[in-house]
Amino acid sequence: MDIELDALSSYMGSVLAHMLLEQYDDAINDLNELIRLDPNNAAAYAIRGDVYLKKGQFDDAINDFTEAIRLDPNYVDAYIRRGNANMVKFQLDEAISDLNEAIRLDPNNAAAYKSRGGAYGVNDQFDEAISDLSEAIRLDPKDASAYKSRGLAYEVKGQYDDMINDFTELIRLEPNDFSAYKERGDAYFQKGQYDEAINDFTELIRLDPDNGYAYRERGAACFQKGQYDEAIDNFHEAIKLDPNDALAYSFRGSAYWKKGQYDEAISDDTEFIRLGQGDVFTYKRLGIAYWQKGQYDEAIDNFTEAISLDPNNASLYSWRGDVYYKKGQYDTAINDLNEAVRLDPNDAEAYGTLGQVYKQLGQKNQAIQDFEKALSLDANLDWARQELEEIR
Repeated sequence: MDIELDALSSYMGSVLAHMLLEQYDDAINDLNELIRLDPNNAAAYAIRGDVYLKKGQFDDAINDFTEAIRLDPNYVDAYIRRGNANMVKFQLDEAISDLNEAIRLDPNNAAAYKSRGGAYGVNDQFDEAISDLSEAIRLDPKDASAYKSRGLAYEVKGQYDDMINDFTELIRLEPNDFSAYKERGDAYFQKGQYDEAINDFTELIRLDPDNGYAYRERGAACFQKGQYDEAIDNFHEAIKLDPNDALAYSFRGSAYWKKGQYDEAISDDTEFIRLGQGDVFTYKRLGIAYWQKGQYDEAIDNFTEAISLDPNNASLYSWRGDVYYKKGQYDTAINDLNEAVRLDPNDAEAYGTLGQVYKQLGQKNQAIQDFEKALSLDANLDWARQELEEIR
C-alpha cells in the first residue's frame, strides 16, 4: 500500500512538472497511469480534463469532468470546469446548468459566479452577467479578471462610466495589463474625453510599443481635438506597424481632407477601398475631393459608385448633378438634380444648382423659380441669392 501511495504521489508530482513546462501529452500519459492505479480518483480525472482543455480537446475534457462528478457528486470545481468547457463549445445552457449546480453546492464560490457571468455574457444576457460578476467581485475583490469581464459587459450596454471604473480598478490591481488601458481609452473616447483617451493610449504604447491599434486610436482622439498633424503622425505609425489597417488609411484620409491636402486624402481613400473596405462615405468623399481638384470625370465615377451602393441617397445625386453642370452636360445634370429633390424635397443646394442649369439654358422663369425655392429652404444660401439678383 505504501508503494502504491508513493507511486501516486510520484505521478502527481510529474504531472504538475509537465504542466508547468506545457508538456501536455506527457502530463496526460502520467495521468493515464495514475488513473490505472487509482480508477476512483476523481481529482485525477478533473486534472486530466484540465489538460485536455489546454490542448483544445473539449469533448475529452467534458468526459473527464463528467467522470469526476460521477465519482464525487459534490465536486464543485469539476462542475465549474465542465461549465467552462461547455462555454468554450458554446453549449451555453449546459454551461449555465453546471455553474448553477456549483453555486448551489457552494454559494460563496467566487469562481462559479465569475464563470456563470461569463456564460451569460456570451449568451448576450448582459444584465445577468453584470449581476454575477458583481457577486464574484464581492466575494473576491482582488480578482482582476472579474473587473475586466464586467467592464466589457458595461461596454456592450454603453455604460461607459461604470466601464471606466472597472478598468481603473483593474489597472490598480495589475498596472501592467496593457489591455486595461486599451479598454479604458476606448471608453473615454466614447464619452468624448479625448485628453484622457490620449493619455491611456499613450500608456498602452509605452507598455506595448508595437501596438498599431493604440497609435490609430490615439490619432483618432487627436483628430477629434482638431490636432490634425498629430493625428496624421499617429496614423503614419499605425500603418507602418500594420500596412493592411484599412481604418488607419481612412482616418488619415479624413485628417488630410481637413487640411485641404486632397491628393493625400485621395491616395488614402483609394487604399482603403483597395483593402476591401469601400463604402458610400468613402466614395462620396473621393468624389468631393476630385470635385475640389476640378477632376470631374473621376468625381462622377466615384459618385456613381456611391449611388450604386445607396441609390436613395439624395445628396449623392445632388453632388453628381453639380459635376455634370460644371461639365456643361445640362440634361444629365437636370436628371440627377430632379432625382435629388424627389428623394429630399428640402435639398436647397439641389434646387440652387437646378437654377444655375436653367440660367445657362436661358430658361429664366424656371431658374428664378428654383433659386427662390432654394432660398425658401435655406435663407443663408448666399450664392443662390446672388444668382437670383443677377438674373432678375
